Amino acid sequence: MPRSISINRSFSPLMGLVVATIVVYGFGYTVDKVLIHYTKPPPSILYVHLLVSSAWLLLFIAQSALVSTRNVRLHRRLGIWGIALGTAVSLVGLITVFVMRRRDIDSGGGAEAVAFLSIPLYSLGSFAVPFFMAAWCRTKPELHRRLMMLATCSLTFAALARVPALGDTRAPVVTDFLMIIAAGVDWMRTRRLHPVYLIGIPAMISGEVLCLYLAQAAPPAWMAIAKFLLGRT
Repeated sequence: MPRSISINRSFSPLMGLVVATIVVYGFGYTVDKVLIHYTKPPPSILYVHLLVSSAWLLLFIAQSALVSTRNVRLHRRLGIWGIALGTAVSLVGLITVFVMRRRDIDSGGGAEAVAFLSIPLYSLGSFAVPFFMAAWCRTKPELHRRLMMLATCSLTFAALARVPALGDTRAPVVTDFLMIIAAGVDWMRTRRLHPVYLIGIPAMISGEVLCLYLAQAAPPAWMAIAKFLLGRT
């Protein structure tokens, strides 16, 4: 077996483990204070969000391993659960974003808490868009697996933003690095940069820049939109 093919087959489950480790590490900075030894009871939706997100990551790792071992039949059977869990992650994540933003605003967060809405919305969208595209292209493996890889890498943004040394501005750099590694490994196998990476990575980086600008500069147009979405007009 050519080495490039061998590397590619083992890469997806390995990347899944790396992302899972990063997510656990990043959220570890806040999970104890927010969900366990809290001073203010957290919204129940946070526990649901933690549950479905963890389940989806575990299933992604399992699905990647099944493809790597050529157990495509079981991979396809479990695919419906992957779509269901990914949809749940997106819907629960959307609810969580608005619940937490309103909670921060009601606690005196002010204009900064309103403007910050752009960051969790982008974080959610950077997962949901490639995930649903991957679900739509599930009969086209070359598109499906690359889109799933981008969706999985995007999960590290929200986790790493909780690391004090990184924060919201440096966390995307690590996420982008993971996506570039994924594209590089893919190039080793095919000797070309696939359109999913060629278009997807610049699009996601542009989204990161935009969401950070909106959160930090708080332009009036964005503030009006954010207040409307949050029901704070």
